[in-house]
Amino acid sequence: MHQNPQAGVNRRVLQKAAIAVPAGIVTSVLAQEQADQEIRDFLKPYVMDRKSVDDFLDPKARVWAKFDPDTGYLLRNSFMRDGVDGSHTLARYEPTGQRFQVNFRDRPCRINTYGNSFTQGHQSNDAETWQEILAGHFGEPIRNFGIGGFGVYQAALRLEKYEPTDLGAEYVIFNIWGDDHWRSINAWRQLTFPPNILSGKMYHSNPWRHARIDPNTGALVDKPNYADTPDKLRKLCEFETVYETFRNDMIVHALIAIRTGRIVNRASIDEMAAVAGVKDIDLSTLDRVKGSVQRLYEAYAIRAGMRIMERVQTKLTRAGKKLFVLLSYPGPNVWYACAGKPKDAKPPIHDFHPREFVEFLQDRKIPFIDTVNKHVEEFAQFRIDAKAYVERYYIGHYNPKGQHFFAFAIKNEIVQWLSPRPPTYADESESIIRFEGYLPG
Repeated sequence: MHQNPQAGVNRRVLQKAAIAVPAGIVTSVLAQEQADQEIRDFLKPYVMDRKSVDDFLDPKARVWAKFDPDTGYLLRNSFMRDGVDGSHTLARYEPTGQRFQVNFRDRPCRINTYGNSFTQGHQSNDAETWQEILAGHFGEPIRNFGIGGFGVYQAALRLEKYEPTDLGAEYVIFNIWGDDHWRSINAWRQLTFPPNILSGKMYHSNPWRHARIDPNTGALVDKPNYADTPDKLRKLCEFETVYETFRNDMIVHALIAIRTGRIVNRASIDEMAAVAGVKDIDLSTLDRVKGSVQRLYEAYAIRAGMRIMERVQTKLTRAGKKLFVLLSYPGPNVWYACAGKPKDAKPPIHDFHPREFVEFLQDRKIPFIDTVNKHVEEFAQFRIDAKAYVERYYIGHYNPKGQHFFAFAIKNEIVQWLSPRPPTYADESESIIRFEGYLPG
């Protein structure tokens, strides 16, 4: 017997939300039977491909990722033709979890980095990541715990796993890219992609632990991975399991509204509005529903991101560690900023790091760099258009030139943050030539 997805909603949430629907205009809100069918239609294309799942779970298969019960997946060693000028990129991972360390791996490490593929350095070789460029320049190692596809929450889980161990570091750099906040609240990120986009060698984005916000207290809520065993993951190759697992998920309801303009669960939209503090969502037409719920989805995700980073900062501070946040961007956002924010940008450019989040970092006294400003400053020195400028650095992710740009864009602030400064930036009163710890004899 199916549960009614409208049941069990806290009435105070509805009172807080106060979403406006003009009298007599409610065609976008579906009746229960229609809503159930809409949810079925949305979920049906996402039934897992059995072979892709079997390969993913096979420890000997030559695929990009491997199963993890908490974050859904981690990465395997890979050699892929996805690099600059059609080259292959070699990405290896230490037995202890971080990406292979090239520079000064024999030296003590005091800097760890966390984030998604722009931290991992996807589409760049082991020696080409911004961490290795900085490590080579600083004369000391930097660990790279980035994993492609992770959100803020999943990267924070990785931080919480490693920082209390011997691999922990005094200085922690947390890179937040693009839609990382949105990924944090997805129970199954693949549902945000065009149907069946992931399969075979690049299979990932299976269900994972994720974050939500308590609508009454505003506190962060840790949600479980609904497919935290290989057997549960295999069950998602069956439609009824997919449907029963995700039919009542609030974010699924939001995604349907964003794509179709139809509301399958009004209570879910009200709860998101209450958490985000939004009171004037327009649900009067299909197009307005799409735009309104998209903005609501983004605002809810930013609230979750703030709660996650509060927890990260608190835990690191209690452990005597220091936190630095980097805000990075997809290529279109850099183009948009360098081109002077043209109104005809297609597709629409999302504000991934809105003023609300920047002010949150400032209020919490978390040091950060908004790296789009670094790009705009450099672009002003060029005599090319914004598109050509972005193509110098991006091939989807940063190419090696982009990695180098990013490393030196953040270099000065990181040097000032570290105490003592990196060996190559030692106090001028010290000897010009130093041998201890670096040169034999």
